[in-house]
Amino acid sequence: MATPSVLVFATGGTIGMHETDAGLAPDPDFPEVLERLVAGICRPLGLEARINHLLPAIDSANADAETAPRIARAISARVRTQRPRGVVILHGTDTLAYAASRLAFDLAGIGSPVVVTGSQLAHGAPHTDALDNLALAIRASVKAAPGAPVSVAFGGAILPAVRTVKHDSVSLAAFRAERSLAPDPVGIPSAPSGLDSPAAPARVLSFRFTPAVTAADLRAALGGGPDGLVLECYGSGNAPMARPGMLGTLREICGSLPVVAVTQCATGGVDLARYAVGRELAAAGAIDGSDLTVEAATAKLGFLLDRGHRGAELRGLMEQNLVGELTR
Repeated sequence: MATPSVLVFATGGTIGMHETDAGLAPDPDFPEVLERLVAGICRPLGLEARINHLLPAIDSANADAETAPRIARAISARVRTQRPRGVVILHGTDTLAYAASRLAFDLAGIGSPVVVTGSQLAHGAPHTDALDNLALAIRASVKAAPGAPVSVAFGGAILPAVRTVKHDSVSLAAFRAERSLAPDPVGIPSAPSGLDSPAAPARVLSFRFTPAVTAADLRAALGGGPDGLVLECYGSGNAPMARPGMLGTLREICGSLPVVAVTQCATGGVDLARYAVGRELAAAGAIDGSDLTVEAATAKLGFLLDRGHRGAELRGLMEQNLVGELTR
């Protein structure tokens, strides 16, 4: 019988850095260090380890719309050829929740459990969390069922990727999931037929309403020409609709690109039918994002746009629970 294996895919981040006179920077010796760390975890578990690195490594603060899809393509190719029992992805913490949410869609049904992790402290720092998080992720990846949803291992917790947010910039328990994985997901739909791959991945932005926001501010936020927009609304989906020009601006924006409304609150979700201003937002064309996190909303909208879904079909899929990301 073949020895079960785990694939560890390092993309960059604090876990692979060391202290320099100019601050934390990528450690050129990290590939060798990672080999030793992974071997020390895998040998007692009877696992064979395969380690790959994204080249060049990225600072996750510099991640863009292409980063998570690129990681997903690399993982998919390796899973097809190597058939690992589990997959662990090392990622910087700044955008880990965004990447993990996107990977939850891209890698759904891949056949190997995928766990994303990283660390708040560099691998060689005093009291580092790097080894604990790596060990937790490896163990979780090989214990999970083959069809398990993508998860995040961090600070002693295993969290559903599509519900994970970074809530603390310094604590070793930096991530949490206020919402549980939604039950009864319907799965990833088939991609529309006859479509070529997009020239570039969809760019989805978010815009947060605050009391000082004007319609001109919202319009200016879209000056770079994004492909989709997530509106971070008050409470159950309210927006300053009485602000001069706001309703017309939202109608214009919703007519040109998909707009998803989510709540700024840590728990609960939007219900655009609850208040009159929420109904105005829905009438303008906004999609009800229910209890999607901002990270999951941007990931899901970008994923569906990249697959070619548009119009009413896109709206319907955004309002469905595909992989546990949304409660209905």
